Amino acid sequence: MNRVHRDIQEHARGAARARIGRRIVGDTLRQLRLWTAVLAALAVALGGVFALALGRDSAGFSGLQARTAEVSATGDLYYELNDMDAQAANALLVGFHPADPSMVPAAVNAAASTSAYGSDRSKADADLALIARNPQLTGQAEHLIDDLGGYEALIAQALYVDQNTADEQPAAPPAAALDAYTRASSMLHTALLPLSLGITDADSATVDGSYAGEHSAAVGFGYAVLALALVSALALYLGNRYHARRFRRRISALAGALVVSLVLGGLGLTVQLGAAAHLHEAKQEAYDSINALTRARAVSDDANADESRWLLEGRSAALQASFFQKIGTVAGVSGVSAEDAGADPHAYYSGLSGAVGELRLDAAADSVSHVTIDGYLGTELNNITFPGEATAAYSAARAFDSYVQDDATIRADAASGNAAGAVAFDIGVQPGASNYAFNQYMTELGTVIQINQAAFTAGIAAGESGIGVPTWVLLIVGELLMLLLITEAARVRLREYH
Repeated sequence: MNRVHRDIQEHARGAARARIGRRIVGDTLRQLRLWTAVLAALAVALGGVFALALGRDSAGFSGLQARTAEVSATGDLYYELNDMDAQAANALLVGFHPADPSMVPAAVNAAASTSAYGSDRSKADADLALIARNPQLTGQAEHLIDDLGGYEALIAQALYVDQNTADEQPAAPPAAALDAYTRASSMLHTALLPLSLGITDADSATVDGSYAGEHSAAVGFGYAVLALALVSALALYLGNRYHARRFRRRISALAGALVVSLVLGGLGLTVQLGAAAHLHEAKQEAYDSINALTRARAVSDDANADESRWLLEGRSAALQASFFQKIGTVAGVSGVSAEDAGADPHAYYSGLSGAVGELRLDAAADSVSHVTIDGYLGTELNNITFPGEATAAYSAARAFDSYVQDDATIRADAASGNAAGAVAFDIGVQPGASNYAFNQYMTELGTVIQINQAAFTAGIAAGESGIGVPTWVLLIVGELLMLLLITEAARVRLREYH
């Protein structure tokens, strides 16, 4: 009796569920409409997510360009500020009216150095204007502008005094000129450069964070589009099976919509993974090298200025330590700290020479092996990616070593009391002189930067091309075709039903 009662209750519950189901899905006409609505909603969701992904990609590429342009401006500013200081130091080293004009090459005499100083100042002003366009950096840019005004006033004072001094000996400017320059250079290194570097560091961190988010989003959207396409294809397959059971026939329009959904899913995944790959190429492979090399250029110029300042300001131990700290940032040597190098320069000279000598260039494979150098040059040597980059980076490392080895000659001449020889070798631009080696190094460094800049530009262009008009056309046509086929399938069945 209990069993019969339970069977009756179960039957009643089943009947109740069936009535609820019928109320929800209704009769055949309502079922057709519900299936059509579900399929259309999935098609719209697929197209919407695909379109959202393309929009996000476009914003990502344009944002990366804008943010890296700003970082480049701050990096250039750091270089230009350093070069202003170097040019002012060179002008005071030789003097506007040297006792022996024959020792001063025309390319680096006081007038030429002052002209280069003015050019750097104009470029710095342009970079500051670009930085100030970012509302988050306006306050820092204004602070820089104010401090730069104070620096320029002191340099103008130093140069004015020097211009009115006759028969100057090498590295012996008037006391008033040296005092004004020393105060200006101290302001530069304690206020202007740290603030400029702080902006660059903050901008670089923003670029890193934005890239990580954009790259992850591109990959995630790709798989989301594919997942929606597969869900849509499954729903279309089940819809066709429903029609086959209900009406004893399959509908070619739904089969066509299924094919279109799979094509859109494959296209979406391909486009998004391609966008992620181009973002990686532009940012990780090209821009990271650009950023490291741009900093190497600025810090190298700062170190080169320290050589002139060391001669100019009485060969202080602090400036010698500063020089080796900076070149160690450009190319660090294992086992030789900045403190060790400052106390014993020959330890760094020999360590760098050995590390550069160990480098092995394989031009055919476009690679450099046996890299033990760290710092900015080490970052580049370990990030060789593009055609010709290995040879250019290897040449830059060798040119840097040549420049650093020349530093030994400057310090040896100064230690022996040959100030004129030290200055002449320091500012000389003929082969065999220090500034010639430095200019060769900067040229080689510029070549590597240019290779990576071209690759960055190409990567951005390729990424934008992949998400451009042709992709949008395929998306829109595919979306409309899916909706048309789904609607056509419903229309045929509804017409037959009536």
